[in-house]
Amino acid sequence: MFENKVMNRICKRDDQCNGKYSMKDFTLWFPCSQGDQIKKDEIYCTAMIRTITLIAALLCTSIYSETAIHSLDSSSTDSAWTVRNANGSIEVPAVVPGGIYTDLRAAGVLTQDIYYRFNDINYRWVSRENWTYSRNFIVEEEFIQMDQIFLVFHGVDTVASVYLNDKHIGNTDNMFVRYSFPVKSVVQRGENRLEVRFESSITAAEQQYQKQALTYPVLPTCVPDEYRGECHVNHLRKMQASFSWDWGPAFPSAGLWKKVVLYAFVSDVAILQEVTASAKLIDNTWLLQIGIFLEAGKDILQISGKFEAILELDVIPVTEEAVLLPNEPGQFNTTLYMQIPKDKVELWWPNELGSQKLYNLSVRVKDNNDYIYGQMSLKIGFRTIELVQEPVESGEGLTFYIKINNVPIFSKGSNWIPSHVLPEKSADPDIIYTLLSSAKAAHMNMLRVWGGGMYESDLFYQLADELGILIWQDFMFACSLYPTNSEFLQSVKKEVTQQVRRLHHHPSVVIWAGNNENEAALRDNWYGSSSRFDLYKADYIKLYVDTIRPVVLAEDSTRPYIVSSPTNGIESEREGYIAENPYSSLYGDVHYYNYIADAWNPNNYPNTRFASEYGFQSFPSLKSLSEVSIPSDLIMQSAFIDHRQHHPGGNSELRLEILQHLQLRNYETPEEEFPTFIYFAQINQAMSIKTATEFYRRGRSLLTSDGQGVTMGALYWQLNDIWQGASWSSLEFGGKWKMLHYFARNFFAPALVSPSVTTDGDLQIHLISDYLEDKETMLRVSVYRWNSLDPVHQRSSAHTLHNASVTKVFSGNLQTYLNNAGCEQNAVKSCFLHFSLFSENGDNISPDNFLFPGSLKELTDFEAATITIKSVTPGREANTFEITIETNRVALFVWLEASDIPGEFSDNGFLLITQTWKVEFNAKEEVTSEQLKGNITIISLADTY
Repeated sequence: MFENKVMNRICKRDDQCNGKYSMKDFTLWFPCSQGDQIKKDEIYCTAMIRTITLIAALLCTSIYSETAIHSLDSSSTDSAWTVRNANGSIEVPAVVPGGIYTDLRAAGVLTQDIYYRFNDINYRWVSRENWTYSRNFIVEEEFIQMDQIFLVFHGVDTVASVYLNDKHIGNTDNMFVRYSFPVKSVVQRGENRLEVRFESSITAAEQQYQKQALTYPVLPTCVPDEYRGECHVNHLRKMQASFSWDWGPAFPSAGLWKKVVLYAFVSDVAILQEVTASAKLIDNTWLLQIGIFLEAGKDILQISGKFEAILELDVIPVTEEAVLLPNEPGQFNTTLYMQIPKDKVELWWPNELGSQKLYNLSVRVKDNNDYIYGQMSLKIGFRTIELVQEPVESGEGLTFYIKINNVPIFSKGSNWIPSHVLPEKSADPDIIYTLLSSAKAAHMNMLRVWGGGMYESDLFYQLADELGILIWQDFMFACSLYPTNSEFLQSVKKEVTQQVRRLHHHPSVVIWAGNNENEAALRDNWYGSSSRFDLYKADYIKLYVDTIRPVVLAEDSTRPYIVSSPTNGIESEREGYIAENPYSSLYGDVHYYNYIADAWNPNNYPNTRFASEYGFQSFPSLKSLSEVSIPSDLIMQSAFIDHRQHHPGGNSELRLEILQHLQLRNYETPEEEFPTFIYFAQINQAMSIKTATEFYRRGRSLLTSDGQGVTMGALYWQLNDIWQGASWSSLEFGGKWKMLHYFARNFFAPALVSPSVTTDGDLQIHLISDYLEDKETMLRVSVYRWNSLDPVHQRSSAHTLHNASVTKVFSGNLQTYLNNAGCEQNAVKSCFLHFSLFSENGDNISPDNFLFPGSLKELTDFEAATITIKSVTPGREANTFEITIETNRVALFVWLEASDIPGEFSDNGFLLITQTWKVEFNAKEEVTSEQLKGNITIISLADTY
């Protein structure tokens, strides 16, 4: 015998393991005989030990006397998957886990990238076909002799009938559910044949809608025409955005997007399916509650065993011997409790507020002979969580904020959509790590997993735990009404149960939300539902209040559940769950979008308690668009650009927003204008979100006379892209940073000097701090003319940066301030203000900030600067470089591009006010200084005027 270690964490880039699992951090063990087949460098590994299949780097098959597991993924070696359409005209090799678009592309049936040009339409035929996935596999006699045999699908997308040896064994209709089918009477010794016959999701959705409409229609009947999508996705438990959204394409895929496993075991044992863990602090002791969930045949009336939990701490393991009765047919569970002294535990904290300490928790399930037949290992963190909704002091309404470890948290971050429209590609390790590490680099401490996508991969939540990014988790319902027939509700109940158990142990997950925007949709009659409001309201309550909420509260008493987002929280509940104004600034969270008002004016934003969505569009870089287009596509007037804009009127709105502040001059050709339009769109997006976010951060200390303010969250829409097109994202598809993300790294910094101008024309300066201790600082305010690198006026003053608070340190008339600084003539057009904040030892404690008193369209003495690269030298770390640039004038929105060299700059889109400036570049591939220097291009605003 020899032992193989099983890994439980994803490697970072510096692990040099090509995005696979790290070979240096194994925590689980299982035995394999030397005669077993071993296949290296696979993400998924199947070990036929008793009843556990583990993600690993080795493939190992074994059969034991009491249990066995046989992987049916493509990594197994006894046969291969194929997929064919209904009439048999197409049959190609398939990969499981995978999906039909991926398989057809790999086989050359689809000859181009699915995102290329108009392929979301050209390849729609794939979604309208019925597809059958099939494979043969060998089962040995020892396997057949087991008392129970189950075929388990961990993810089926979406509507399918399953056949084993030509016998129908079950159906699937929910891609978020794990399906287990008993097959003891069907599986046979020797060769077996498995077929999964998929029905087109488009057809299935239409059929469900027509069936429902015989009683009454569930709205909306379809997405807007501009989405170029498909109808009735709300009738399926499928990624809602797979039928299209206003930022993404329709690719209603089909396939086995997660692993498929055949389990066999004797009658008195069961499959260990989930382990949950939650810790509550009671006085000076942590009470760790460990839930163990097992699955067996529905005719099994009891299972007996020993249940053991071992924590990576100096505490005694807990063991319980028990005979378990089913809480429902085939479902067994028990709970272990472990008491841990408070002083033995290091707390888990959000990003930048402390460390993200995680402890290994191992759970073993043994039979009466101490033979381990189930084992799982989790990484857990110790922290307390509370959603605070309390009366506002000296004001109307209730607060709405998260408290971690008894510390109020200002939630800073964004909203997460699926990283790819094909679910099997959504958990690509490199992409997930790139996106989440970019969020951390921008000082984010929270991401909201939006309800129109999917429950993300285990890897996603594991990395969120490690990076300290809090997760606001929506359930997968968005911008629609939904059916409430018994079959649909039962499926939802199963979905919620499984997902809550799966995500339960992650310290990063801090809030459950029932849906995205459906309370507001009902109240504001988005879909013409007002004539039957009471009917649709009853359905709403039946789904989110009577079905989902009891499951969440039963499975997880440690986290808050809110019914919708936006919502008035407790106040919405008091008003019967559909508030009169779900967007009230006095309660809960708010989604705010306004493409008409001046987005660079902070006085146009609501003083909400928690801004969980707000955003503005831009286009991705010319390079990203070029990857999926031809040269003639790259003009604003092209059919391609129109096709990539799914937001109704989006391009017109974007042009109007740009023209409010920037000079978009007349170009001789559309091809000449397009790069400038992209540049301006990214400037507008960055400045708009900067303005809004700083407003919300300043609102932490604000309480207006009518009770608004006390803002404790700013999550802009959205972090990432699902394809290359117009959207609200700060990261392009693939992870390239837009100007907004560089700005986010500044406006989310833990300390920030934030200037603003009131409606009365007063300049106000606030110091914002997320630090948990006071800091002594020196504030320097400089006034510059656009035609000089030397300030015309400077003023310094000492201030205490108070912990976890906002302090107003200056208020006075802006025009008077500029006049006194020496900018009497055309002050708002000729001058601007620059702000720096230093610590006691003279280091910058905050990113520099700026304020433009007047419109950038009407500046005087604003001419193009000559900006050159003086040098590019290697940095301290591998593939990092220090870039020294020089300028002869003030330059605004200085934007550096590294052409085809992927990577990020330390700053970009910045204001250049010194003759020499240095930025760093972190390349994602090996490159020389000379190559980098030759690829960098520079543009600033005055170059385009």
